[in-house]
Amino acid sequence: MFRIDVLGSRHGDCLVIHYGTSTPPKRILVDGGPHRVYRQFLRPYLRDLRDAENPDWPVDFELAMLSHIDQDHIVGLIELTAEMIEEEMNARDPARIKRFWHNAFSDLTGGAEPAAFTATVASVVASANVGGTMPFDDLETGDGRAVEILASVGQGRTLRDNLVKLGLDGNRPFSGKLVMSGKDATLPGGMKLTVVGPDRDRLEDLQQKWNPALDPAEIAAITDKSVANLSSLVVLAEHGGKSLLLTGDARGDDIVDWLEKLGLKQPGEPFAVDVLKVPHHGSDRNVDADFFRAIPAQTYIYCGDGKHDNPDHTTLRMMREAREGESYRVILSSLVKMEHADKQPAFEAELGALIAAGIGVEVRDDDDLFLTIEV
Repeated sequence: MFRIDVLGSRHGDCLVIHYGTSTPPKRILVDGGPHRVYRQFLRPYLRDLRDAENPDWPVDFELAMLSHIDQDHIVGLIELTAEMIEEEMNARDPARIKRFWHNAFSDLTGGAEPAAFTATVASVVASANVGGTMPFDDLETGDGRAVEILASVGQGRTLRDNLVKLGLDGNRPFSGKLVMSGKDATLPGGMKLTVVGPDRDRLEDLQQKWNPALDPAEIAAITDKSVANLSSLVVLAEHGGKSLLLTGDARGDDIVDWLEKLGLKQPGEPFAVDVLKVPHHGSDRNVDADFFRAIPAQTYIYCGDGKHDNPDHTTLRMMREAREGESYRVILSSLVKMEHADKQPAFEAELGALIAAGIGVEVRDDDDLFLTIEV
């Protein structure tokens, strides 16, 4: 058995992997989505699983992982672990997690957070929590990514504190070290996990960027290229001869490079997987046609609902052109409503082109908690 439940996750990610025997299966939780996802999707999903299997016992996860500290991946995990702490002595505990993978920001930056950066994070989190103005004018401009990422650093600390209280810190079986390229683990039930990225070069880039003292102007210039893309977990999951590549918000060229450095992919040759979670909600900033040629999949998962105009119609076009004449299917975690309405027609046109080419497209219904993929 190897099954993926793609939960409703708004503009973020939230996946549950089932594997092993069907009664009961082993499970892995990947990310928890942004605000409202836990209450609207993940919590009722866990409740339904528990009621179907054993109403007096929480749902077991062999592993839960956070791909990276970004609010559209982390918030649901903060809410889940907070409820686990609150209900630790209660039979109605929502879940039981045996191990957790989380690269905290302080670990990614070599254990050092510049004082100016720490103060700015605190100010941004406080302002965001009350809907106030940002502490620096530069943070009011742009597409909001700097604010989101700064707030996510504070959220990462909150998650780490929760994991400490639950005895889940330490990234077992990696002895408290970073989850990074080249490490692997085989979970009970036979699921093999190979950490493809981030690699040491990317982490050193991040450490060099953040260890010097930063002033507010430099802090305000943060983009997803400096945190999410440099530190996002990329994990190859293999069970029963089937494979799933989890990509977080990593860059496509990095993923291909890491696979080649590990010897999993030969240069110039495709590395085929059964299921690929498309990076960064299908943003065309993270992938190109070469990525889709390099890592062909039988099933592509796009997690996004149109916020930040993701999934991009250009990403769908690159996938379609790169895989022309081949058979595969596309899974959308939500009905996509583009943030900018003028981009909706192009997205709908690309979906139509996929369907016209004979590609199966499945969309989670708004009334459903999740959509299931049998790998």
